[in-house]
Amino acid sequence: MRINGINAPISVVIILVFICAAIGWLLFEVPSDSYGFLGTCLVIIGTFNILLHKRFGRQIFEWAHHIDFWEKVGKDGAQFLYLGIGVILTAAGVFLLIKSL
Repeated sequence: MRINGINAPISVVIILVFICAAIGWLLFEVPSDSYGFLGTCLVIIGTFNILLHKRFGRQIFEWAHHIDFWEKVGKDGAQFLYLGIGVILTAAGVFLLIKSL
């Protein structure tokens, strides 16, 4: 699968869908008094993932390239995975911050 010029195997997209579903479930299970704190944490973590997705993806690929999954995904797929996780976490954090108002 090719997404915005990045070769991303379908397995990366499936992992991102599962992460999105898990974060979505978490958003509805969080007590309302902790929306602001958790939202802020998610935005910070997600922003760091977005800013450093190339480095994180390159590192995980270099450390574990001998594992079949990472060989199939490749460095671009690993970077796309971290970028997707960052976008999901940031969006969830913004959602919680809006709900906290």
